Amino acid sequence: MKMKAQDYPAENELISVNGVPFRHRDIFNVIDDFYTRIQLDPVLQVPFRSVGDWPEHIQRLTHFWWVRFGGKPYLFNHYNPVLKHFFAGFNRELLTRWLSIFHETLQTHLTPEQATLWKLVSERMGEGLSMKNELFRREYESRDQDIRTDSGTS
Repeated sequence: MKMKAQDYPAENELISVNGVPFRHRDIFNVIDDFYTRIQLDPVLQVPFRSVGDWPEHIQRLTHFWWVRFGGKPYLFNHYNPVLKHFFAGFNRELLTRWLSIFHETLQTHLTPEQATLWKLVSERMGEGLSMKNELFRREYESRDQDIRTDSGTS
């Protein structure tokens, strides 16, 4: 499903996170370069093969971070990150590699103050996603076990 843009922010439009300013263009530059790096990474390119439209993915993730940092939503975008990451094989090892590449990208495009703040936010979000992923995995495996038990194939 294609996203619909409404009131797309100007590339120089500013938002502030704890007093640290970010332009929409700053966020886009980080996300665009980061996902270029992901596509070239021998480990992370594997789970990201599920991305069918890279420009749309980059647009979606730019919007995600813009809104996360307090910007006004401009896309209609329903997305369930826990399910998406779970079925792509998300795990602690992939998160560590993802964060490493992401943090390198932040250093390339942002001021030290911006990079430090975004690094902290990304680490906390990664931990939250890891915990939710683990809970979902346990629930999923429990349901799978219940189905096998009910069908007599345990």
